[in-house]
Parts: sequence; C-alpha cells; structure tokens
Amino acid sequence: MRTYSWTQVPMPSMAAGERTNTFDEVALGYSYQLAKEEAERCLQCKHPACEEGCPNHNPIRDFIRLVREDRILEAAELDLLQNAIPSCTGRVCAWEKQCEGACPMTIKGDNIKIGAIERFISDHALAHMDELHLERWPRPSRAQKVAVVGAGPAGMAVGHFLSRDGYDVTIFDSWIMPGGVMAYGIPEYVLPNEVILREANRLTRQGVKFEMGVTVGKDITLADLKKQGYEAIFIGIGANKATMSAVPGEDLKGVITAKDFLMRVTADVMNQYPSRQKPDTIDVGQRVIVVGAGNTAMDAARSAIRLGAREVKIVYRRTESESPSRPIEIHHAKDEGVEFEYLVNPVRFVGDETGRVTHVELQRMRLGAPDKSGRPRPEPIPGSEFLMPIDTAILAIGYSPERDLTDKVEGLQLDKWGSVVVNPETGATSIEGMFAGGDVVTGANTVVHAVAAGRKSAGAIRRYLEERARALA
Repeated sequence: MRTYSWTQVPMPSMAAGERTNTFDEVALGYSYQLAKEEAERCLQCKHPACEEGCPNHNPIRDFIRLVREDRILEAAELDLLQNAIPSCTGRVCAWEKQCEGACPMTIKGDNIKIGAIERFISDHALAHMDELHLERWPRPSRAQKVAVVGAGPAGMAVGHFLSRDGYDVTIFDSWIMPGGVMAYGIPEYVLPNEVILREANRLTRQGVKFEMGVTVGKDITLADLKKQGYEAIFIGIGANKATMSAVPGEDLKGVITAKDFLMRVTADVMNQYPSRQKPDTIDVGQRVIVVGAGNTAMDAARSAIRLGAREVKIVYRRTESESPSRPIEIHHAKDEGVEFEYLVNPVRFVGDETGRVTHVELQRMRLGAPDKSGRPRPEPIPGSEFLMPIDTAILAIGYSPERDLTDKVEGLQLDKWGSVVVNPETGATSIEGMFAGGDVVTGANTVVHAVAAGRKSAGAIRRYLEERARALA
C-alpha cells in the first residue's frame, strides 16, 4: 500500500537578505527531483477537488500523475490543452484560494503545491520547445481571420486556442511587449518578463501574430479590422485605469498610482536587462507609504524597498485578516522589511511650497458591521487624526476598465462601471462577431480567470466562424 507524506516539499527561494537589492525572481522553482517528490504526495482523487477549485479547471490530477511517471513533456502538453500560459499561472495564481485550497490533503496536513508543479512542467517544456510535440496538435487549415485587441492573459488565451484550431489570429496591443498587466503591473521578482516572452514565442510558433505598439481605436479602428477581413474580433484590453483616492492633496508631486509606479519600475528594470539591478532613475526618497493592501500594494511596497527606501509602510483601513492580498505576498513583504499600519486611512496629503508631498494625515479606524463584501465596514474614529512624514505616496486602491476604445464603438453595451456586457456563456457582446473577456468584462480579477474567459470565448468564436462558413458555403 502506498504511504503518503502529509508535509509539503518546500520550494527553494532567494534569502530575504539577498533579494532587496535585485529584481531577480524570488521563488526559484522546483528541480526535477523536488517536483517528483511533491507529485508523489498526491492522492490522485477519483473526483479531483483541485480541478473544481481551479477557475480554468486545469487537468491537475493527470498532469501530476504524468510527473510521477517521469513523463514531463506529456504533462506539459496535457496542461496546454486547457491552460494557455501555464508558466505564468504557475507563478501568480491564488492557489491557496483555488486549486490548493480545495486539496483534501489539508484535512490531515499540507496541500499539494500544485502551482509549483505546474511551473516546473511548463518551464521545462518552454526550455525544450523543440521536443514539444506541437505538430501533433490538430490544426486544420482555416482561412478565416480573427483579431484580438489586447495581448494580456485573456487575449493570449484566445490566440492559443484558436491557433490550435487552425485559425489565422493576430493580436494587437499598444504596449511594447505582450502580457498586458502581467508585463507592466507584476514585478520581475514575481513574474519575469522573459517568462511571458517565452510563452509568447510559443504562441508565435503556433501561428499567432503579434502587432505590438499598435493602439486599436487610434492607429487602427475596429472598422478597419473588419475591412481587412477579420471576421471575428475579441476585446481583451483589461481594466487598467487606476482608481484615485479622492483625498485632498493627491495631485501633489510624489503622490502616484501603483500602476504608473510599477510601469515605470518595469520599464527601467527592462532597460538594464539582463542585470535586473536597482534602477538609478527612480527616486522615491527614504519614507514611502502604500495605500491599500492587495497584491498590487505588496508589489509596490516591495519595489520601493528595492529602490532604496529606508522606511516603507502599507497603510490599510482594515486589518490583515481582511486584506485581499495573497498570504505569500504579505509574508514576502514582511520578510523584506515592509511595515504594516492597519486600521488607518488617509484623509489628506500635505505638501511644501514647491508642491511636493511631505506628510500624510491619517485617521484611525474601527471595524463595524459587515458591508456588501461581507467584510467588517471600517468606520473613522473622531479626533484620531495624526500626521506622518513621507517622501512618496503610492495609491494601490483598485482599477477600472479604460474606455478610450469601448466608448467609441457604436452599439457596444457597457454597464455603469464601463465594463463590456457579454453573454456569460460565450463572451459574445451586443455586436455580432465581437466578443470580450477578462478584466474588461469582470473588472480587475486574477490571471487564471482571464485565461478561463479567453478559452471560453475562443470556443464561442470557433462555433461562430464555423456557422458563418457553412452559411457562406
């Protein structure tokens, strides 16, 4: 009878003392031996709860079984049947709330480290792409063309699945490299851009074309795409408009959104590639606060530490237990010296005569009755205001869809937040032949949710194009 270890095989990572002066990846990944050792712990459940917990329902049980059988490339090929960018999701998924959180091993011990195993098999496949049997994938030649607007995870997923079906797919994006928010919003030490580029290179080998630095709606219109013969269009432009705080003084120099801050950091780090050392063009000063406590806030705080700030604080109006960030992100932030100030909220930013921020006024909060999210509602405590000296304030309080493109599309239905309204089963919009998915539909969500939306829309686009071909035959 097989015996199982109830204790996880830990993933190697860079020591906390070594990582704050570099943007190198912190999590180092499993070796083959460690991945197999962790895979051996899997119970191989008849009804795998992990797959139900995964928003994309990846074939987790079976790719773990293949790892146990030393069939690594087959494991990767199997995962690619369902997951378009596994090297990315293997790094940034919220596993503890999804696949790993559903693992029955937690009844007696530790869950299987599914994300680490997926990262291992997909990285191995990308490093041995010539051995990856792409030619075995069924790819009938189809003349119909599909345009994808947005090279983020949803758009890359549409490209992956439709190219496997033999369609001519072109992805357009205004950014200089593919990946969307994965590329400019997630730091190198969490998800290196070279990983995203390797996934994009695989898509290119599958036949997907990338037109980067092209803004649809400005450089080319949706009407132009239709004139060029694109019979279906997918909108996957994300939710990239940073939410402002509406706090007096947020227009002062030194008050910046996390989106703008992380984009600048990413651009500067990439300019120094492959060294990934501290950029010398960004000066955040010595005292930094980050408003918010989600994953983006942790990324901003950890980046500020790497830029040389002596004192970096997360300020959040609730407590750690209500924080929307992944626990591992909070753990890494604490390890790297980030401090946390809970139950406080900024009420104004104060500047000097030059218009630069010098202080933030914070008010202490207490938790009241639950709000619509189910979390206790923070309530201000009268008379509890206090000043904190700062050099930089980074606002990480949310995102909403940009409307530069969607507002111009006549007949495209949007909701009151500016999100595109779609059929939830197909991703079809109010315009025939136009589909949408990912954050532009749901608001800011996880990478794997965007992949799942792209996969669903790809299937609907295929059915739409097949019906269209039959009608025209």
